[in-house]
Amino acid sequence: MAPRRSHSEHAIPNLLNVPGPNETTIDLVRSTNARVVAEIGIYEGATSEGLARVLADRDGELHLFDFDDRVEAVTERLRRLGFARVIPHGNSRKLMDSYNWSLGRLLADPAPPRFDYVFIDGAHLWGLDALTFFLADRLLAVGGHMDFDDYDWSLAASQTMNPEVLPETAELHTAEQIETPQVAMVVDLLVRPDPRYVEVVPDKVFRKLA
Repeated sequence: MAPRRSHSEHAIPNLLNVPGPNETTIDLVRSTNARVVAEIGIYEGATSEGLARVLADRDGELHLFDFDDRVEAVTERLRRLGFARVIPHGNSRKLMDSYNWSLGRLLADPAPPRFDYVFIDGAHLWGLDALTFFLADRLLAVGGHMDFDDYDWSLAASQTMNPEVLPETAELHTAEQIETPQVAMVVDLLVRPDPRYVEVVPDKVFRKLA
């Protein structure tokens, strides 16, 4: 029997464990002039490698946000492949820590990076990613793009996070939270009504106008 995992390991990003690169996002970055890209939630770095290859042709820079161990492993692998301009931003697995703390530390920097493209593929939870949008917005250049993964995803529909597979989900979330697509909440309640953003890919990518 596999050892029981702690609540803190399930309460913070990235929880989806989705294998393979997100080719849609890689192609979207390729179609823009983005040179400084943030990937928030990287898991094993399949999408990170695709983004690094696009950015290498532009002398660009890739910022990675996730758990310390994931960020360190992916950064090391990418640098071994020759992608030197990869900047890790790791956080611990403590319950109240997350990539939002890393974003806040960047905002406190007198000369923070200015992102051209932000890909949010983290916890997919309102309680984390609503704040992530506001923090990332402060770091996103005018004319840049904000990209949200898995608009329709919910805890109930997840193969790994639904309560029948992972009982801790029911301990940490209400029934309404389990059934609700929470990325959609972030997009529909915070991003889409914001006049500073225009939707360029339905339910996924928004360009910052001001």
